[in-house]
Amino acid sequence: MTADDDRGRRTPTTADLDDLLGLARDASRAGAREAVSWRGRAHRLLVEEKAAPDDLVSQADRSTEQVIRSFLTERRPQDAVLGEEDGLTPGRGGLRWIVDPIDGTTNYLYGRPDWAVSVAVVDPEEGRLLAGAVAEPELGRLTEARAGAGTTTNDAPVAALDRDDLTRSLVELNLGRPGQRRWAGAVVDVLLPRVRDLRRGGSAASALAQVATGRADALWAPGLRAWDCAAGALLVQQAGGTVGDLAGPTPGTWPRSGDVLAAPPALWEPLRALVAGVFPDGDEA
Repeated sequence: MTADDDRGRRTPTTADLDDLLGLARDASRAGAREAVSWRGRAHRLLVEEKAAPDDLVSQADRSTEQVIRSFLTERRPQDAVLGEEDGLTPGRGGLRWIVDPIDGTTNYLYGRPDWAVSVAVVDPEEGRLLAGAVAEPELGRLTEARAGAGTTTNDAPVAALDRDDLTRSLVELNLGRPGQRRWAGAVVDVLLPRVRDLRRGGSAASALAQVATGRADALWAPGLRAWDCAAGALLVQQAGGTVGDLAGPTPGTWPRSGDVLAAPPALWEPLRALVAGVFPDGDEA
């Protein structure tokens, strides 16, 4: 059932959100099984470059997205689906699913563990994140959240994100779009003397799941698309963290700029100030 809000729109109830989370969970698991099934044939996969040599897509990406889309449309045929590989399929149901079948394709093809299957569902009118799940198949880990209910990983609640010492923080980095990469060295220079260490895993969905579960303390990831970060942003927020871009936090949603800073509340503003000092006005966008 749903309830009317003050504007007469139908909003999901707690039971609705639980159902949506169950679908996100099951869809991500179905996608993970499909992606893993291709892993033994990775050396024979048809691989293409999209925008650049580091922007790869394979048969496994496309097949995994089709499995997830089929799962979702069978159960929620009225909803829209936005996927990295096949774009937007419009719907009439008022909700939109956002799918990244294999986030970290380069890692996947090289046999590295930092890749993930990401599924989120949002209210597209408000951009409000309702539920999401990130599966990390090589690690045997599924991290999930829905609005108002906290974050769990492999069914166990995660601890609240409360680190407050920047010098003892492990920070994940993404290098951003081509135009942003010229600032990557400067970002490293400004962060490295002030934090415990930096990591560059190569999957934003996986990195956000790591922040949400305490396997990393923060993430600066410019140049993302919705499918890279929608589910992961919700995981961090529901674990008590802050997500936003250099303009400020974006509670309940992900930054439309695609420049994602995720961290415990006490670390978020100090990190934002450090990173913002690197970019001339507008060059981070």
